[in-house]
Amino acid sequence: MIDICNFIPPKDHPSELEFIHFVYETGIRRLNQPFVHFFHRMFLVFKGSGALKLDGKTIPLKRGDLFVVFGYQSYEIEFDDELSYFYISFGGSGALPLLESMNISRTNCHFALPDRVLDFWVDSIRRVNAANANPLTESVLMYTLSFVEQDTKAEKPAQTDKFDMIIDYINHNFTSPDMSLGKVADIFYYTEKHLSYLFSAKMGVRFTQYISDLRIHYAKRLLKSGCTNISEVASRCGFGDRFYFSKIFKKTTGITPSEYVKNADGRTQSAE
Repeated sequence: MIDICNFIPPKDHPSELEFIHFVYETGIRRLNQPFVHFFHRMFLVFKGSGALKLDGKTIPLKRGDLFVVFGYQSYEIEFDDELSYFYISFGGSGALPLLESMNISRTNCHFALPDRVLDFWVDSIRRVNAANANPLTESVLMYTLSFVEQDTKAEKPAQTDKFDMIIDYINHNFTSPDMSLGKVADIFYYTEKHLSYLFSAKMGVRFTQYISDLRIHYAKRLLKSGCTNISEVASRCGFGDRFYFSKIFKKTTGITPSEYVKNADGRTQSAE
């Protein structure tokens, strides 16, 4: 197979799981490392071999190996000439609870899966299109997790880590215009100073940058999906002012929202 990159359109109804990409990739040597994403990624190795470098550990990779990288977790992939893999990028308020229910964590993120799981990924990525992208990608994720759960169900954690609950809350409410460090600190009984320090230490990025990244990423999804009224996009993403939104968008992406719409997929659309 050649490289395949499917951008998953936003769901037209509220959902605890959101999907961003469903990808088959062979050209890793062209990519800059280390990688860091603010959403989670589930990888499945299709062929070849390599190694995952994560949190000071090196994990050998081979066909059928599954690994999960959490949002803002820095990682590198060593590879041979034949290494290729699939991945699904996902997030939303239900993402962390789902992974925790399978006992998948930053320290327990690598699993060996049977070929029938690989076969399902291959068949699914060949069939995916704009109409079925969300349900098909979700079915791939859930089917895969069902095999992980068989190996780890006896080791589930007793309770959800409090900081994971904070990230969960933020990921679910980042479009609220009153989202702030002070508000989150009050809800979870932290001082602003301590939560700011904890957030930077655990996520490797400041609270305000994390919120901004979430909002701009969501804005790009809205713009690509056909919502090209800049004021409406700004409001839906949690920005109270379209001009401030445009300023942050250009600072993040290097272009204005209007230019982004014109460049998206080679189309020219009105963004006013």
